[in-house]
Amino acid sequence: MTVFPAHGPAYACSYCSTAEGGTVYHPLGEPCPKATYYGTPLESTGQFDEKLMEEGVRLLLRGMGQDLTDPNFVDTPRRVSKLFREMLTPQQNNWTTFPAQAADLIVLRGHKVVALCPHHLQPVVLTAYVGYIPNELTIGLSKLARVVEEHLTKPIMQEDLGDAIADSLEKRLKPKGTGVVLTGIHGCMRFRGVESDGDVVTSVMRGVLLLNPTARQEFLQIVGRP
Repeated sequence: MTVFPAHGPAYACSYCSTAEGGTVYHPLGEPCPKATYYGTPLESTGQFDEKLMEEGVRLLLRGMGQDLTDPNFVDTPRRVSKLFREMLTPQQNNWTTFPAQAADLIVLRGHKVVALCPHHLQPVVLTAYVGYIPNELTIGLSKLARVVEEHLTKPIMQEDLGDAIADSLEKRLKPKGTGVVLTGIHGCMRFRGVESDGDVVTSVMRGVLLLNPTARQEFLQIVGRP
């Protein structure tokens, strides 16, 4: 069964189509009552839903007073959905480990990533400095960068990201010490409100890097002024 609107341009609605067992179309620019903010339960499935994202973007554009039949906006929902999927789908980290041959400090310095602020969905340009002192295991150097990226599957606060990175290293490697310093340029600070161009620095220290001032100072000297 295929259901078309009475007249005018339309889009195929994945939610109504699934429910009705056929393809159901709504007028372009009209939100689906089953899939918009007004009709969808607030609980999430935990999965990225491209169709729901597209319909949400249509509603956002309507809220801005934009004409969705304008050629500039016709494909915007699909493009925005694709953009967010790419941002929130980092490469997997296979956590290949090796026996540690030494107990010297290992630091990844200046790794740049882009996260999403959960409060305003604005980009946060982050620079990560991640270090650890091995105990029995080490990981390949490139995997330190992946440790940062693997937590960017959802909008996340900078403070929580630092803790998540440190937790992952401690869980997988059980190192003698772990340090994570993040600097962030937040779109929600730069483009609204205070309109500050300053950066935000967060620091997480665990184990030896927390308890031993000499080890902590060595790590911070290697990091330098972020």
